[in-house]
Amino acid sequence: MECDLYIHGGVVLTMDGRWRIFDPGYIAIQHGRIADVGPLDEAESSKGWTAKTTIDARGTLIMPGYVNTHTHISMSPFRGAMEDSKDRLTRFIFPLEKAMVRPELVYDGALFTIAEMVRSGTTCFADMYYFEEEVARAADLAGVRALVGETVVDFPSPDADAPYGGIELAKRLVRNVRGHPRITPMIAPHAPYTVDAEHLKRIAAVADELDTPIMMHVAEMDFEHARFSKSHGSVLKYLDTTGVLSPRLIAVHMLYLDQDDIALAAERKISVAHCPVSNAKSGRPICPAWQLGRAGVAVGIGTDGPLSGNTMDMQTVTSIYPKMQKVREGRRDIVPAREALYAATMGGAAALGLADQIGSIEAGKWADIQIVDIDDFNLLPVHDWYATAVYAAQAHNVRDTVVAGSFVMRERKLCFADEKTLKEKVLRHAEASASTVRALLDTNPDGG
Repeated sequence: MECDLYIHGGVVLTMDGRWRIFDPGYIAIQHGRIADVGPLDEAESSKGWTAKTTIDARGTLIMPGYVNTHTHISMSPFRGAMEDSKDRLTRFIFPLEKAMVRPELVYDGALFTIAEMVRSGTTCFADMYYFEEEVARAADLAGVRALVGETVVDFPSPDADAPYGGIELAKRLVRNVRGHPRITPMIAPHAPYTVDAEHLKRIAAVADELDTPIMMHVAEMDFEHARFSKSHGSVLKYLDTTGVLSPRLIAVHMLYLDQDDIALAAERKISVAHCPVSNAKSGRPICPAWQLGRAGVAVGIGTDGPLSGNTMDMQTVTSIYPKMQKVREGRRDIVPAREALYAATMGGAAALGLADQIGSIEAGKWADIQIVDIDDFNLLPVHDWYATAVYAAQAHNVRDTVVAGSFVMRERKLCFADEKTLKEKVLRHAEASASTVRALLDTNPDGG
């Protein structure tokens, strides 16, 4: 039997819901999709796969690629700026974006951050930002899978001179990107406090008309929680009056929730992108992700942007996610390692509406996988493959990253760009931003 790519000899974690582990195993890939997967002795004894390319994966752990359910990847030139400041979003980030964000910065920052994600095993990400067609262009060049969402806000933005100009830009994005084999367009209202009810209703109608997902920050801020709790009982109850609360919605953060909200989220079949690292860095509550999942809500995890979560390494987020849920619930037994890894792979795919395409290693799905070297101090010994993958593995252990059967990183070398050039371009944007950052800090000193 012939295939394009045959990977054999590594330990395969399928993450297909049946918790199958093939030790050692094989994966046969044809036309970008998984043609077959199973125990290696089965392939050698009865199937006899031959391939154009064969990879000896002995000494590795083979898993689905990580699915990063929420990012703002083009913010990488600003990483580390204005940290530990109160009201950082409105006092610093919005003015900095207005002054500095241009198409070139968005493209260069996106490609740079995609490289960082690929190097740590991520094969798919969901992004919301400005000039989002530039993000789509970077994802296309890199060969990765992405959902790209044009941001809508109630004030002039870097790519729209008028408030709510992002709606028309989102329509254009859908027209220009739709049909791409790896990239899905979205419309991305920023938050309930930056998009009013009238425009949320319009966005819900546009999303229905164009058959596209909606991504929005929801129940993230304390003032947002206070405002809509007073007027409607909660942020989610308010959103339920606008038509946005539907299976199209990927709700990001979801921190201020009560049991009624969790039940409403499940009833409306929304998805949740949980960003534990960026939320913790902001000193905000912990999302009740375990409770949402138990209620039947599709929950994936994400890094947030380089300015919010700083690291774009999904391995770090995957490790922190179960630990913080255990702290929140006061229970060591919840979110075991295999469920945490599921959230970072298959759970993320489900949250983004791609569960039938990616997220697990099984026949018929796209071959989006990562190959992790296990012969390193931090990974030895192995008593439980899931615990090793979640609690011990680190980004530097990833050797190869494959999307739709093609290598985007091979033997720790990027296949789509020169690393030195990527770094030089982002550092130039960071240098150009430095004076604006200093001016903002001088004119908006932190009150302590």
